[in-house]
Amino acid sequence: SNNFTATSINFKALDSLQKILFYFSKELRKKGHEVTIFTRTVKEKNELGINWKNINKLTTENTDILIVVQETDFLKYDIKAKLKFLLLHYKPNIILDKSILITLLKHKYCFLYTNSYVINNLPVNYKYVPKVQLKLGVCNSFINANFVNPTQANVFVTTHPFKGLDWLIDLWLKHVSTKIPWAELHIYSKLLLEKIPKNIKIKNLKLILELNKNSGIVIKPPLPQEKFISQLAQYKIHLCPSLDNDIQYLNILESQACGIPIIARETISIHDCIYDNETGYVVRDKDNFARKIIQVLNDNKLFSTLRNNSRLNNYVLSWHDAVLNFERKINENTFYR
Repeated sequence: SNNFTATSINFKALDSLQKILFYFSKELRKKGHEVTIFTRTVKEKNELGINWKNINKLTTENTDILIVVQETDFLKYDIKAKLKFLLLHYKPNIILDKSILITLLKHKYCFLYTNSYVINNLPVNYKYVPKVQLKLGVCNSFINANFVNPTQANVFVTTHPFKGLDWLIDLWLKHVSTKIPWAELHIYSKLLLEKIPKNIKIKNLKLILELNKNSGIVIKPPLPQEKFISQLAQYKIHLCPSLDNDIQYLNILESQACGIPIIARETISIHDCIYDNETGYVVRDKDNFARKIIQVLNDNKLFSTLRNNSRLNNYVLSWHDAVLNFERKINENTFYR
């Protein structure tokens, strides 16, 4: 991003990878490490102790640890480092061919990954590249949030419109709003707020919503983190309709950290962040998905149990603990021995 720096989190909604880079770097800096992030930022600066520099000035830097984020093109830079990582948060957008494998092995890169599905589905020859998991942390603002049980029957979703949102809207209209007409589904989506969308699928979704104005579906703009946290107190459920195994589950961990249970469709990755029947529900079909929504909204005792369990979910780590885990793996440093 051209404008992504340390203060971005105060002014706009960031995607999961940007948030991970920000909080991971911030915690490293708090522990005394020097951190420089190369992006497409126009103005170079130091914010919160983190150096932000333009990627075009990355030539022959010297560093203890180099982390290349997603972009295999940056592997070509001749940077001297004791440890080198290629961070994969989601599937690479190019085919990982033999030449990239050779580059990784020749320059002794390791994979640093956040999603087990992504790393387990790399081409078979990539098993020879050492792999290290970066456990995701959750910002203390979520962990320390102390919400009283909401009185509204509100649920929310932040899923991209192309990843199961049409499925969820259809389910809501046919199975939920007819049984709990006072319930509201809040969809945080920039695309659905476009007045004249270019994509035909977005147009169709907007048309369906326009024809069902009284169904309790509300479209909201994505919010900067602290403003978003202030809105979470009204919600009883976080819905995850995506079937994408490349799921970015940081926001699922964040919701559970502040006591909001999850109802999600079943994917391989979803079991890395939810305990089914304890911190929420993992379901396969529309009927069960709708049934679980209705159960949680109607049963305050069930909601309270799920809320307490969500807060105790041991998948939820602070960034302090996540960085401690990373440091321990780095200190072991047996990747290429």
